[in-house]
Amino acid sequence: MYIAEFAQGMEPLDISNSRFVTDAIATAEDLGGTLAGTATGPRCQSRNLLINGLRLHLLDWGEPHQQPLILLHGGVVTCRTWGPFCALLADRYRLIAVDMRGHGDSEWPRDGQASHNVMADDLAKLITTLELDRPVVVGHSVGGMLLMRVMMSAPDLLGPVALVDVGPKTAYGGWTPRAEVTDAGRLYDDPEEYVQRNAPRLKRSESHMRRNAHHEFMRRADGQYQLKYDPRHPMGGPDSSTMPGLPTLQQMATYQGRCLVVRGENSWFLAQEDGEELAQRMPQGEFATVADSEHMVYIENPVGLAEVIDRYLCAIAAGNGTEGTAP
Repeated sequence: MYIAEFAQGMEPLDISNSRFVTDAIATAEDLGGTLAGTATGPRCQSRNLLINGLRLHLLDWGEPHQQPLILLHGGVVTCRTWGPFCALLADRYRLIAVDMRGHGDSEWPRDGQASHNVMADDLAKLITTLELDRPVVVGHSVGGMLLMRVMMSAPDLLGPVALVDVGPKTAYGGWTPRAEVTDAGRLYDDPEEYVQRNAPRLKRSESHMRRNAHHEFMRRADGQYQLKYDPRHPMGGPDSSTMPGLPTLQQMATYQGRCLVVRGENSWFLAQEDGEELAQRMPQGEFATVADSEHMVYIENPVGLAEVIDRYLCAIAAGNGTEGTAP
């Protein structure tokens, strides 16, 4: 049973006044963000698309006429983790946060097929299905790994891109996929157990974790709760069997489009020198850091990341580049 509200068919569902949007705004403001726009708050729709034979879910923030940004989450989490980030920018951009196959409110592939190459093709098909003209794409972690593949295979689909705490070289050891959820460490009697167990480890306040848990969990038939992702999904790693097709640094150096490499200031996933080298090797690469964050940049410091992305896109619009550190 899914707890969070989302569209049940192909017609969009307006969730602008839902608990999810209210919680996203509250967390953004708790973390020091200031929301602009109308007194009624940001527009947010839940939508489903049929992509490569699967129903993929997305949240569509902001107004349709605004510059589109596609947002790709990392492994295990969902498009809803972009909520506070979207709440901060929905007055000036159209933000399309996607639940990747096997994650969030998207369908789980019946055959378990969720290789990164297949998921990268999902992204390319999503851009053409939505008829977006070279949108900005922001990819974090696994989402960035998918984005790098599209940068190599279909660069003409993309406008400026941002790789958030990810690159062709990382310090990540990989993930062992599971055939079914049986690990007691991944099941919870209730979402509050998740909050108490993980808030200290993830260095987040209990209030933020509690808001997030309501939207990230599903309840199983046996009454236990699990995060909304298919445990068969290979999260990736340096082993080619889990990340086939990940571009090398040498291949990424040939990318001619604009690319911002963003690193969490205290990241354990992407080394400073590796992020800087990636940005330097690309003809239009730039580098920025977000303070007070490790790997989960857009969850730990959505305000800082929103400032970095907005500044980058404003500089492009003004005909300049940008680099630096966001508070």
